[in-house]
Parts: sequence; structure tokens; C-alpha cells
Amino acid sequence: LLYTIKFEMARSDERTDDTAPIVPEEDEEEDVVEVEIQQPGGTPENEGEVDPEHINPLVEEWELRQAYEKIGIGPAQYLFWTISFLIAYSDYAELTLIAIIIPYLRCEWSLSEGFESTITITIFLIYAISAICCGKLADIYGRKRVMSITIVLLVISAIGAALAKNKWLFLAWRSLAGACIGANFATVIVYSTEFSTDKYRSLGPLIAIMGSYMSMFIVNFAGLLFLNSVGWRWLIIIITIPIIPAWILLMFMPESPRYLAVSGKNEAARRAIELMAKINRVKLPENMEIFCQQNQELGSFKVLFKSVDFRTPVILLSIMYFSNIFIETAVLVFLPLAFTSKFCGSGDAGPVRDRCAPLTQNDLWELSGAAFGSLVGCMAAYLTAKCLGRLKPLRASNIAQILVFCMMFVCMSNAYLFGVSTAIKVINAFICMMIWLIAPETFPSMIRSTATGTINSSGKIGAVLGTAVVFLLFYVSPVSVIISFLVISVITCICSFILKREKNETALRET
Repeated sequence: LLYTIKFEMARSDERTDDTAPIVPEEDEEEDVVEVEIQQPGGTPENEGEVDPEHINPLVEEWELRQAYEKIGIGPAQYLFWTISFLIAYSDYAELTLIAIIIPYLRCEWSLSEGFESTITITIFLIYAISAICCGKLADIYGRKRVMSITIVLLVISAIGAALAKNKWLFLAWRSLAGACIGANFATVIVYSTEFSTDKYRSLGPLIAIMGSYMSMFIVNFAGLLFLNSVGWRWLIIIITIPIIPAWILLMFMPESPRYLAVSGKNEAARRAIELMAKINRVKLPENMEIFCQQNQELGSFKVLFKSVDFRTPVILLSIMYFSNIFIETAVLVFLPLAFTSKFCGSGDAGPVRDRCAPLTQNDLWELSGAAFGSLVGCMAAYLTAKCLGRLKPLRASNIAQILVFCMMFVCMSNAYLFGVSTAIKVINAFICMMIWLIAPETFPSMIRSTATGTINSSGKIGAVLGTAVVFLLFYVSPVSVIISFLVISVITCICSFILKREKNETALRET
């Protein structure tokens, strides 16, 4: 079978990252070349036919950019970003919920400290495995299909946890929730970037990550309002409600046109573009068609790790994300231990708190304060990236993190540690935002979810190891914990200087 691929012969200075050739007006002249290419197993009809190996496999990016430029930014994009916000909300909401209800579980089921740790570690490990597996599945079967299934499973897991009769059933249902949020967050980052032009692509990760951080405010506020009146079981149901509208909206919105194009579903990609144009009230040319060479290696780890142009950034970004979440979690565990030890002063720990005592209003406000620092860092990263690009701010933030930990050797007091906690939250959110801006722009559509899932998985492994390292080293020497923070920060900084994003962009177009 022969396919006809139509593409424009545009001047090279008119094709840039942020501006793509728009569908010409009627009075403009356009050079159109028709190229017939042969599928494997066919026979060429004409001599001198263009070899498919010499056709840019990312031509779909140019064709889709034309359609996106024509559609513009409007209600369609707002709906996609709303869906991304609500799905990403479930990430931190489910994890914050555990911190709020654990005192009630501890009292009701007489939980030991070991079982409490088992709940957290199990959720994180299953999250990590799910992020990798479902990232690959999203590249093979589609972003929308994976998210629609995991949202349903997440709601079921919330109902199951709320009805759990014992701690083992609760652990099983929360493990399923961990798998769902691991799949959702890795996929929604990609999904949020694939419905607009390059100029507005960074808004997708910003809105998704803002949703994950704002969920901490929502969960804390819900805890203040409902926890003591309706109990922890109903609180689980209440916290899960906002993701239901996301599933309803998702059912009416199309699959990612970029995924459809690279998977060979050109007609479905065209219908998705037409639906977006209809929502935005934009009229497209009647003869407009979306063409892309079908790729047979969707979600392939072989493609991701075989080429140095993809292998190097996925490894470096994974190391940076691992280190960043390692530090964020480890600092949260380290500071309460440091406050109540001689390491920070008199060592007066104050009255011993009842293990069954629920979180107080002050505890909830402290959690909300941490979320506010993350929101500030996230927004600062987005605005800085718009002005200075990605790599320079990323490197500067890693250097700032090293300086913060170096100062801990000079000054160590409760007041200073509180400042360290705030600074680390801002810097960590800044680095996370930069990583999620870089990742979708570095990898092509056929392996984009696979790459982001791999990176996201490394973060939760870092969270587990960060907690373990603090408990292992603190009672040996608190200084050794700070040294571990410093070493991890230096490794992250080195990785940020090795990462060469400009080279990857060039290689991406030539691959």
C-alpha cells in the first residue's frame, strides 16, 4: 500500500520552536510536494522515490503545530488543564491524608510504629512500580485510557479503605491507591503538554504540579472541618470526591492528538483536532488532514535507553528527581528529631505526646505552611524559566541548596532550622518544577510517558531511602545526616551541569 504524505516547503528561518507555519490564506501561494512512500513489504512504483528512512519521523510535530496555531488557546485548553489539575490533585491529597488520619488508625487498631512505616513504604514502592509500568502503557494504549481506568480504581480503593474492617484490608486498599496515583501523576504531566503549541506547553506541568501542592491545603482544610465531626472514614470519601468531575470531563474530551498521530491513528487525530477547534469556535480548512509516519516502538525502553540522546537525559533527570525527593523527605523527618535533641540546644523535648492524640490545629497549619512554600517555589520556577530558560535556573537552585546545607554546620538553632525547612521546601519545589518542564520537551511522543514515569518512579524510591537514612544516621551522629544532605545536593548539582538540553533538542529532530 502506498501513502501520500503532504508537507510544506517552508523557509528554514520561519520554522522555530515557538512559531510554526500556519495554514496559509487563500491568496497565499504554497509549494506542496507529494511524496509516495512504501510500507514494508511493498514494491516501489517509481524510480527515485523518497526513502522512508530519510523522512523525518517527527514530521507529525510540525503538522500538529500548524493545527494548534490555527486553533489557538481557548476553552478546549482550559478544560484539558482543569482535568490535569484535578487528576494531579490526587497525588499529594492521598499522601497527606495518611498523615492526618494515622493517629486515629493508631488508636482504633493499636498500630505499632513498624506497621505505620509499612503503610508509608508500601504505598511509595507500589507508586514507583506503577509509575514505570503505567507510563509505558500510556505510550502504547493512550494517555486517556490509562487515566480513565486508574481514576475508577482510585475511587474504588477510597471506598474500600473507608469500609476496611482491619489494618490489613486498609493496607491493601491504600496500596491500590498508591498504584493509581503513581500512574496518574506520570501520565497527566504528559497529557497536560500535548494540547497546545510549544509557546504554552509549559503551562500544563505548572497547572498539574500546582494542583498536587494545593491538594495539601484542601486536605488540611477538610480535616479541620470534617475529621472530628464525621470521622476518618468519611474524610477519605470526601477527599476523593474532586477527582470524579475529572473522570466525567475526561470521557467527553479527546485522546492526545500527538499520541494518536505517532500511533498511526491519523483519522482519530484529525477528529480530535476538529473537536478542539469546535470547542474553541475556530473553523479549520475542510481538506485539512493530519499525517504522521506510524511508529512501531511505542513505549519502548529499548528506544529510551539505546540512544545516548535519550538515555543520558532520562538518567540525569531521574538522579536529580531522586535526590530532590530524598532531601525533601529526609529534611521533614530530620527536623522534628533535631528540635527535640541536644543537637539544637537544651534538648528539652517537652511533654511526651500521646500516640493516639489527633493532629492539632497547629499541626495542620504547619502542613499548610509547607504547601505554601512549595507553591512559591513552583511559581518562581515557571516565571524564571520563561525569562532565563531551563538549565541556568536549575543549576542556580542546586547551588543554593548546597549553600543552605553548608550553613547548617555554622549555625544550628531551632529558629535557623525552621528557616532551613522553609528554604528547602521552596528550593525543592523549584527544582521539581524545572525537571517537569524539561522532561516533556526532551522526549518524543512515542516514549514521553515512559520517560516521565521512569523519572517519577525514582522520586518515590528517594522518599523511602531518605526516611531510612535519617533514622539510621541520626542516633549515630546528627552531623552525618547533614553530610548526607550535602553529598546528595552536590551529586544533583553535578548532574544539572552535565545535562545539555540544547544538544538533545537538535538530536531529537534528527533522530
